[in-house]
Amino acid sequence: MSSRIVFIGHVSMDKVKNIYGEREQPGGAALYAAIAAKTLYEDVGIISAIGKDYKYKDVLKIFSNRVIKEVKVPSTYFEINYDEKWNANYVKARIGAGRYVKAETIPVNWMTRKTLFHIAPMTPSKVERIIDKIKRYTPKSMISVNSWDGYMKDGKQRKHLISIMGKVDIMVLNESEAKLLARTDTLTQALNLLKCKMLVVTLGSLGAIVKINGESIMIPALTGMNLRIMDTTGAGDTWCGAFLAAYKITGDVTKSTITASLIATIKCTGWGFEELLKLKFHSIDDVAKYVLKLKEKPKQRSLIEYFKRS
Repeated sequence: MSSRIVFIGHVSMDKVKNIYGEREQPGGAALYAAIAAKTLYEDVGIISAIGKDYKYKDVLKIFSNRVIKEVKVPSTYFEINYDEKWNANYVKARIGAGRYVKAETIPVNWMTRKTLFHIAPMTPSKVERIIDKIKRYTPKSMISVNSWDGYMKDGKQRKHLISIMGKVDIMVLNESEAKLLARTDTLTQALNLLKCKMLVVTLGSLGAIVKINGESIMIPALTGMNLRIMDTTGAGDTWCGAFLAAYKITGDVTKSTITASLIATIKCTGWGFEELLKLKFHSIDDVAKYVLKLKEKPKQRSLIEYFKRS
């Protein structure tokens, strides 16, 4: 098997309402991340579960490597309302079929040292079982995890998350999640307290901090894009998928962080992941060039030069 990126987690049906209207659309953390990765990387696999009621099976067919278990319970479903500042209110959340995404679902022949596994937000006790199975079969596989702040408020699940951080290669959190997991009010203390081979803390419009080998690198976001934001659902998951694909290609955290921010921004200019489905980049530099087409020509040279210097 070639060097594959495999995303494990929820595929959902979403109902999203914001200042631009209301849509029913496919979603789920694993699906957003996998589609983002596929804009950069060809060999992307997905492992999930759906109910017989799932309306968007066609979108799953873009993954030639997929294990989508169909079960006799309703599909995972989220109803999300956003205010004018893009704060999310989860009106309804039903895990449903997502409960059937388990360690046993992973094909043994997918577990090779060349595979990068990303486990999207699920119950940490389950995530740890998945990690342990992967490690038993293929100790050298790279594993990435991101989670949800709700799990960090549960003492038992928080312990699993701390244990998970010691087992995986990459942990992706946003700033509030990092503070909550570390039980501190300051990001500096959180970075000192949280131990992981590579800890990535996203900072929204400020960029991200990557802590690797004990050293922290601040990577600022590219500003001044001023693109119209249509829907922020799945932006963080999109960021994760793009970061992992870029890192798999380049091994460079700076380029990967910038690329992830650009692709997440592109995603937000349309509903769901409709803008991502239109894209296929042949190189990391193509991402910057695409974004530049959306902006004024006077800004093109400095951005391209930044990528060349990195």
